[in-house]
Amino acid sequence: MNTINRAKTMAKALRKALAEKQSHLSHSACLELIAQQLGYSSWNALSAAHSEDIGITVSIFVEHGREQDAARFYEEAFDAVRTKVHDGVAIDLQVGEMAISVMGSNPRREAEPWRGGPFFPKDHGAVSMTLRLEVKNARLVTARAIAAGAIVRDALQSTAEGWLAAAIFDPAGHIWQICQRRSLAS
Repeated sequence: MNTINRAKTMAKALRKALAEKQSHLSHSACLELIAQQLGYSSWNALSAAHSEDIGITVSIFVEHGREQDAARFYEEAFDAVRTKVHDGVAIDLQVGEMAISVMGSNPRREAEPWRGGPFFPKDHGAVSMTLRLEVKNARLVTARAIAAGAIVRDALQSTAEGWLAAAIFDPAGHIWQICQRRSLAS
């Protein structure tokens, strides 16, 4: 999620929290406060500084009907936050700075592969990419992922590149690398 979208999400959350406390501010006033909290003099200054930001959302396909299970795993394992649910078809989540969308694979495309994907993994690791999660405490996040249903692919170890890293299969079969800079490792 880019800085502008993140600030808008934060402003929306601030406005909601204030309303629950019987304090009401306009959305634009909340945007101004968030911009100041992020070190900018105004919303316009933040907006100008980040007008060229590019964001990326990764769509993670799971078996149709398992979207809620997958989203719950990401919430429990990686502290993901749901940002939007699209008519039961997709669930948008925020994992740190990364936006992900959990989507059910189209059963018709699964039954007729000639139509082309995307498809959900049929086995652990039967994917064309891995997802790398950079964290402050790889031991803790790996343990939470296992407790939430992950299977260890590669145990936590120090890498030649200076990382403390593990790789897991999430319950839908996707590969996640959980990485921590060695200088932060305890």
